[in-house]
Amino acid sequence: MEETVRCKWSRDSELLTAYHDEEWGKQVKDDTKLFECLTLEMFQAGLSWRTILHKRENFREAFCQFDIKEVMNFTEDDIVRLLSNEGIVRHRRKIEAAIENARRCDVLIKEHGGLITFFEQLPADHLEKQKAIKQTFRHIGLTTAESFLMATGMMQPQHEEGCHLHSQAIKEKAR
Repeated sequence: MEETVRCKWSRDSELLTAYHDEEWGKQVKDDTKLFECLTLEMFQAGLSWRTILHKRENFREAFCQFDIKEVMNFTEDDIVRLLSNEGIVRHRRKIEAAIENARRCDVLIKEHGGLITFFEQLPADHLEKQKAIKQTFRHIGLTTAESFLMATGMMQPQHEEGCHLHSQAIKEKAR
C-alpha cells in the first residue's frame, strides 16, 4: 500500500496530520468557529502550530468554547484566571486582544448578519483582504491574517508539491 504524501509541516504528529487532512483549508462559515480560528491563529504567532493544536482543547475550555458573547464579557478576573492557566499560552496582550476581538466580532455580526458575510465583502485581492483584517482586529498581523484566511478556506491553502491535496487545491483554484 502506497503511503499518503502530505505537506512536511503536517507529518510531525497525528494531530497535525488530522488537522491538515480534515480541517485546514476547509470553508468555515460558523461565527463561533471563525472566532476560534482567528483567536488560535493570533495565539500561534511566534509559536508552532503544533503547540497550539496540542493546547486547543484547553483553549476551548478556557475561552468558553469560543462563545463570542461570553468572551467579550471577560473581566480582569478572567484575564488573571487565564494567565494562571498552564494549559494555554499565557500572554497578557494576546488574552486582552482575544477579548477585544470578541467585542469586534459581536459588532461585525450585528452589522453584517454574520462574520462570514463580513469576510466575504472584503476586497478580493488577498493582500488587501489581509490588510483589512489587520485593521479590523487587534494583535493580528499580515502573516496571521493570511494563515487565518488559508485555514478557514477563504484563501487557497498552499499545499506543497507532492502533497496528496496539492492537485486538488490547484483544481479548486482553477474554478
